[in-house]
Amino acid sequence: MINLDQPRFYCHCFQGHRAKSITTHSGQYRALLFRATLVLTLLAAGNTGFAAASQAQNPDSVKARAFTLRPYSAIYKASIKGIPFAGSGERSLTQNVDGTWTLEFSADAAFFGMKETSHFARKGAQLIPSQYLQERTGLGKKPAERATFDWSSNKVNWQQGDRQWSMDLKPETLDNLSYQLKLRMDLAAAHGKPLSYDVADDDEVYQRKFIIEGEETLTTDLGNLKTVRVKIHRTNDDRATWIWFAKNYDYFLVKLLQEEKGTTYTIEIKEAAIDGKPLKKRQATKLSERPRHL
Repeated sequence: MINLDQPRFYCHCFQGHRAKSITTHSGQYRALLFRATLVLTLLAAGNTGFAAASQAQNPDSVKARAFTLRPYSAIYKASIKGIPFAGSGERSLTQNVDGTWTLEFSADAAFFGMKETSHFARKGAQLIPSQYLQERTGLGKKPAERATFDWSSNKVNWQQGDRQWSMDLKPETLDNLSYQLKLRMDLAAAHGKPLSYDVADDDEVYQRKFIIEGEETLTTDLGNLKTVRVKIHRTNDDRATWIWFAKNYDYFLVKLLQEEKGTTYTIEIKEAAIDGKPLKKRQATKLSERPRHL
């Protein structure tokens, strides 16, 4: 564990599990730290409750075939209301000897940690998950949760400790990590159209939708990057979340910003490597706390 006097985030910044309520009496500072860690696992946070067309109905999705999957690693930094946390966070994609892929995410604060792993195969424009694993440590610790995708019967089988359950799969259903990679694959062909995905999570298959707002140049630790700005679609106004993806670097996630109840949580790229080649690091200037109007 990391001393609260030196809070650190190991933010695997593009993950997402639906945030579950956890009560703590350790004070406002710990609450903010915990909330910021959940932001690091944001993109699948919460059932959005909207209806959207399936991927199979989107003719542009076939253009994702042109997207080349390449191994990568990325390190991010996090801040609350512009106040940075020391440390770093990691995310990686690796190819296995059998041609399948493994995507890993981890987030770790002083009293909370999460690690998620997705194993999947690629077939054309589709990602086909085979197994998903989530592990938590510290506050909110629970037995590891594992999902096994059985595409021969269109079922996903879950196990957590002694508990086991199954649910039906829709065509092209993804897990909580693989859908994020599919979003990157689809951005190049989206042409501004909303993107949506069916995601298997715990006891249901829900849908996640993204609105593409436009392009923007950001100044980051990797220099000035041309990005596409995307907003998570939600049916309520309790929080607003924007994500920026680098156009010239396989649509890497370079920044995530969430505003909720007057507090701003920010995640920014610190360093990254694609195919083992580091992206050149340059002196950074402070990014704006709000997205610019396009």
